[in-house]
Amino acid sequence: MDDAIEIPEIALASTLNTTTAERPDALDGQSFASASQQRHPPADEGWRAWTFCACALTYETMIWGWNSTSGLFQQYYQTHTPFNKSSAATLSIIGQSSLALQYIELVFLVLVFQRYPEYAKLSMWISLGICVASLIAASFVSQVWALILLQGVAFGTSAGVLYGPVIVWLSEWFITKRGLAGGIIFAGSGIGGFVFPLVVGYLLDSVGFRWTLRAGALILVITCGVAIFGINPRIPPRMHSMPNHSDRAPWLPRDLSPLKSPLLYWTAGTTLVQALSYFPVSLFIPTYTASINSATLPTTIVLALFNVASVVCYALFGRLCDSYPYQYIILCSGVGSAFAAFFLWGFATSLALVFTFAIVFGGVSGGFSGVWLPAASAIGGTRNEITTLVFALLGAAKGIASIVGPVIAASLHNSHEQNSKTMYGGFGFRKVELFVGSMAVGTVMGALGLTFSRRKLKK
Repeated sequence: MDDAIEIPEIALASTLNTTTAERPDALDGQSFASASQQRHPPADEGWRAWTFCACALTYETMIWGWNSTSGLFQQYYQTHTPFNKSSAATLSIIGQSSLALQYIELVFLVLVFQRYPEYAKLSMWISLGICVASLIAASFVSQVWALILLQGVAFGTSAGVLYGPVIVWLSEWFITKRGLAGGIIFAGSGIGGFVFPLVVGYLLDSVGFRWTLRAGALILVITCGVAIFGINPRIPPRMHSMPNHSDRAPWLPRDLSPLKSPLLYWTAGTTLVQALSYFPVSLFIPTYTASINSATLPTTIVLALFNVASVVCYALFGRLCDSYPYQYIILCSGVGSAFAAFFLWGFATSLALVFTFAIVFGGVSGGFSGVWLPAASAIGGTRNEITTLVFALLGAAKGIASIVGPVIAASLHNSHEQNSKTMYGGFGFRKVELFVGSMAVGTVMGALGLTFSRRKLKK
């Protein structure tokens, strides 16, 4: 179809560290591509490119898989000393601050690593050390504020730096096969989202949160420590000698006119509203499940189903965007999420219904991010530095919602009715379900606004 997204043939992001004579404005596309192939490892093929892909998949699995367990830690802290005296809203800050920082700081990291690429690798090693140290330190504390600082802020900030170069260098290694590589890499969040809840749930039930955090630190340092050797730029950064940094890439692209497009505002706004619907469920679905059955296994299973459904639909949505306008996919996501929230979750009084809701909502809502790359490509066109920046901006919008959404949901949850099994909106979650469903309806409105804007721009 006319609205299908075409992946650019020239990866402009891979030219940020080349000399003026090597840049696309000095050579035509064919000559530039030929010169680049002679000087550097080929894009889209070869063992180095696919090694990068495999190691980035490992990063995605480990980092975002660990992030997916925040709901389990939330449930554990609410029901175990010495943290159970704190409110659900306060405890939600631990996991959500970590997520928010990783999303929001991506914009800053993209700009920094594009301008100072020679520091990216060193930053990865340092941030890995901070990630591990923060989890180990968190395992010794007994105050909620310390968990927020260590397991939340310190881990989230360092994990974002650890992961940032993957986004920057992906456009260097893969051009025509970028969609395939991105699908493989981002599938790691679903793999980790399925495995980690099962492992962490078992550990929390068996050895408590202290040894669970230590085990998580050990797993991260081994897997990411090995994978870091395979995550490298395709074009090695050259040394910059000019004291005023005039030979470096600018902090911001010189032409920012694509960022003035109404498509960006509509997409970012819709992403924010959609995430306000998604994160309260991802955080509180274990708590809701525990209200029906307090055993550990159902809460871990529901979160695993929620996450694995997300990755399946993430890949599906990305593939559908190759054939249909991405705003249509957003529309389907919003409609499906609203139906799941208002009806499946509203009437869920058994584990079977909760599991069904987790699969449906986790899929249609969790897969929403699959439209980001097509949307960013529609805004940035062949300018990959703009596409990468737009992708990061959408992540920042989701990061803001990852803090705001759970806080609102926690304030709406009626803890006095947490043992009340009513026909609709049981266990004190009625207002939460209505909020989640309303934000899903807002996602539908955003999709309609995008459709109108795109048609207006074509006239």
